[in-house]
Amino acid sequence: MNILKSWIERKIETGRFQQRGDVLLFALSRGAITSFAAVGLNHFIYFVLAPAGIIKVPVPSSPVADAFVTLLVSGPISFLAFAMMGQAIHSLALSRDSFERLSRIDPLTGLLNRRAFVEKIEQTKTPYLLVLFDIDRFKSINDRFGHPVGDWVLVDVARLLEEHFSATGYVARLGGEEFGVVICDMPRAAALEQVDLFRAGLANRLFERDDLSFVVTISGGVAEANGTLAYSVLLNSADRALYIAKAAGRNRIVEADELSGPGLGEYLANLPTEQRSA
Repeated sequence: MNILKSWIERKIETGRFQQRGDVLLFALSRGAITSFAAVGLNHFIYFVLAPAGIIKVPVPSSPVADAFVTLLVSGPISFLAFAMMGQAIHSLALSRDSFERLSRIDPLTGLLNRRAFVEKIEQTKTPYLLVLFDIDRFKSINDRFGHPVGDWVLVDVARLLEEHFSATGYVARLGGEEFGVVICDMPRAAALEQVDLFRAGLANRLFERDDLSFVVTISGGVAEANGTLAYSVLLNSADRALYIAKAAGRNRIVEADELSGPGLGEYLANLPTEQRSA
């Protein structure tokens, strides 16, 4: 049983049984092998075991006719058996792929989820910018208009993010109203320009639904991967920059590199309490 399980897992992992044609080819090939094996086993019994007295069976008068009958009977049966087995493996492969996809996709927005986002970052070998976006005062949107409208805003912002950044990187919903963006293979200045273009474009966009009309803004924190920082360190830097963007009044982008300047702590300490809330 363990051998069969391992064999099925290997076939699925190597991409076999993804198409119905794979099932048909599997059933035809295995059915043919099984049928000819049955013919060979019959002849082994007739001409080896029977003469040796191990098994007492009459030798057919026409071995060729016997082989033909064996093929005629075992062929369709073997084909159907392996076809059913192949179909079961095919369904298992599709279910596994579907589960794997769903485990990596945010169900509301269709973007990558946090797990998939981290995995892609770990696989990214080229320099990149990590941007953490957070919709400003999202709680007030839910409180004023209800959670269905809040979900609609999340879906629409996700769509806009993907349209804006998918050509140069990838986008994820990290949780709540927070999104992550990675921009690859683009000069820093150009990437930062794209980030601020998105921020400004969103702020100038009117969200309209039914009789509602309102503006949504977004804040962002940016950190640059230089090939030496671990993802966790990079994430903390971007998250701190996002916090500063929120604390500084929202609807702005802050780079992590800007946070080492003098007077930052005093500046934050003097901010009104309401400006520090998300």
